[in-house]
Amino acid sequence: MDEQEFLNKFTEYLAPLMAHIGKKQGVRAVAQRYFEDLDVDSKGKELPNNEKEYAPMRDEALESIYGKGFAEQYTKNKLIGQGGIGSVFEMQGDPSKVRKVQRTTEDPNVMPGFGIQSKEAADDEVEAQLRAMKAGVAPRLHAVETYPVAKRKYDQGQENRSKQEEVMQIMEMDKVSTVDDEGGIDEIIDKKVRNFGFDNTKDYPYKGTPAQKTRFRERKEQMIQSENAKYKLALSKAKLKLADQGIVHTDLGPGHEGNRRPDHLSYDPYSNEMQIIDYNQVESFNHANNLHEHTRNMNLKEEELKDYTPGANAEHFLDHKVNAIIQGMTAVGNEDLASQFKGLYEETLDSGDLLAADDLVNQGRDIIDKHSMNDVDNFHLKFLKKRK
Repeated sequence: MDEQEFLNKFTEYLAPLMAHIGKKQGVRAVAQRYFEDLDVDSKGKELPNNEKEYAPMRDEALESIYGKGFAEQYTKNKLIGQGGIGSVFEMQGDPSKVRKVQRTTEDPNVMPGFGIQSKEAADDEVEAQLRAMKAGVAPRLHAVETYPVAKRKYDQGQENRSKQEEVMQIMEMDKVSTVDDEGGIDEIIDKKVRNFGFDNTKDYPYKGTPAQKTRFRERKEQMIQSENAKYKLALSKAKLKLADQGIVHTDLGPGHEGNRRPDHLSYDPYSNEMQIIDYNQVESFNHANNLHEHTRNMNLKEEELKDYTPGANAEHFLDHKVNAIIQGMTAVGNEDLASQFKGLYEETLDSGDLLAADDLVNQGRDIIDKHSMNDVDNFHLKFLKKRK
């Protein structure tokens, strides 16, 4: 079995199951079902958890179900991530790169879901990542390959009634380590704090006077607060850079801060550089054009809001930028300024003057652009001020 045949079968059968129940759980469920079907008397018998014993059994199941050579290709093509649609494999021979593989369809009657994406949405994802790459907040995209592939037999558990074949899309890009890969932002910060002599696994040094132990705890807490704030400022800057390209990433988790998808964020705590990955769910805006169109019919604002036309689109886009600006202001300790900025923005919007609101948001964006991580340290690291 060659690699292309492997990808065709993987995306048709395994990927949707993994998307539904999990990467490891999916392949394990396939193997479990295979051995249960072989011997009805051993139904319910669990596969071994020991990898040395489990792997040969898994490979036997994969070979029997999907064909000779599938297990070998599964081992060669290291699966490092499975989303709702796309499968991410490490590049063979070059672990610094990955390939995102997904099936797409041009049939308007097939709804995107586990294992299938619309061709238009997949093309939009490529375009969005290219623009984000230009802004410096996305992994470098090296190549995009597409080829026709036979349609899946089943779609969302039902017979696939589409009359059209499908298209495989493969995006080759730089591999990045996500916040989730590193154990979460708390773990990332803990490692950095320990490197500076503050072991976050201890409340205080084992030796020292009570006053020394208190100072240690205070400094450690200030360091952790500062590093958390730097993370938020980096995310604020990254989202505003995306907005400069007319992009709002809508898959960063709930809430205004949008930092609850650590699997979609990559962060270096030493350079404080932030990257955002997976541009499958974004909103794109032509903000300048929306403002221009809105000013042509300012008296129709209420009508526009009903239909989400230029004025409403412009306002929606500005709302996202304002959330990022407030996040950045709060990170450097300017909570009062953030509150004032939000109030002034809402007041300006209520007046119906979108151009003035846009000007205000641009001023706020300039403020965040000028802020540095030193501003974060200056606010949170009180012990540095005591030295002066």
